Amino acid sequence: MFIQSSNVMRQSQHHYGVDSQDADTALVFDAHTKMVPATEMKGKYPNGLADAMARRPKLTQKDLAEAIGTSQQQIGKLLHGEREMTALWAEKLAPVLRTSPELLVFPALRRYRVPLMSWVSAGRLVSQDGVRKSDVKRYLLAADLPRGDWVGLEVEGDSMNLVAPEGSYIFVNRDDHRLVNDAFYVFVTPDGDTTFKRYRGGARPRLQPFSTNPDHETIHPTNELHVFGRVGRVIHDLL
Repeated sequence: MFIQSSNVMRQSQHHYGVDSQDADTALVFDAHTKMVPATEMKGKYPNGLADAMARRPKLTQKDLAEAIGTSQQQIGKLLHGEREMTALWAEKLAPVLRTSPELLVFPALRRYRVPLMSWVSAGRLVSQDGVRKSDVKRYLLAADLPRGDWVGLEVEGDSMNLVAPEGSYIFVNRDDHRLVNDAFYVFVTPDGDTTFKRYRGGARPRLQPFSTNPDHETIHPTNELHVFGRVGRVIHDLL
């Protein structure tokens, strides 16, 4: 049984993510853009207002003040970090600045649009260089993901429901192929099928379900498998 990195069949590229304000990229996962550049502020309360305003150069402090019903003086204090950027301020300012409240409060927060793919499309990725628009069902927003080439998959079935219930989303780093005992991965078979399992090493490596359902059995691969990527995050809505 062989388990190979899927990057032997593609040109390996390192990506952080894609700016959530850029929706027209042909190869949608080929670049990283921080939504909020690092900015030094002299005030007591650093925030992301200066960067947000820099992206809208025609919007003056006066315009912003009038739009949210405050004074230009208050905007100036926020801009220079002399007044705290509270959630209330951020929620008022964000729509005018076409940004998110989180980025105004936390200027170093990195947010990415992660392409959500079908499992079939994920299987095809072992033979192509990057995620293309035709592969993408929609996008998921994620904050502060580690370095990597990330894609999202929606979990189907209950074979991994102890860590990822059905309907949850897993973020898979295609640049991480190091097999670590008890870590979680998506594997691709020679036929292009994909499977989400926990890896167990040893003399006889195996792919284990992580489930409350005892009917799911451990897989002992006999054919070549490719490591599509390591699962680094699970998102599950309770509502």
